[in-house]
Amino acid sequence: MITLKDALPFLLLELESALVHIGRGDVVNQLRTAVIERWTYDEHADTAYVHLRPLQARETTGDPGPAESPGETVSVYDELGVNLDTDSRGSLTGMEILNGKEIIEQLEKGRSISPRSP
Repeated sequence: MITLKDALPFLLLELESALVHIGRGDVVNQLRTAVIERWTYDEHADTAYVHLRPLQARETTGDPGPAESPGETVSVYDELGVNLDTDSRGSLTGMEILNGKEIIEQLEKGRSISPRSP
């Protein structure tokens, strides 16, 4: 598995700036250490979904643990066309990226990530 920081560094920088701008700097640290578990891509909608796991949770337990119920969606749609999903504990679980073809191409270059198409 690869971190978001390693796979998509430019997207991460843009997200950090946008999140601080909208007062959600609390999500930035999670993004910096998030591990990409897998991704999906809807070609018709040109939308990618990247499933994430915070690195610190994985390192602490070594186990992803039970699935949490959904939490909130942090939207940076207006700024970047991205929505970030959290679980009920506030941990980042994934990100939806509109106009995701470019992101998918970047992820495919890092062949250590296994895609799953819908």
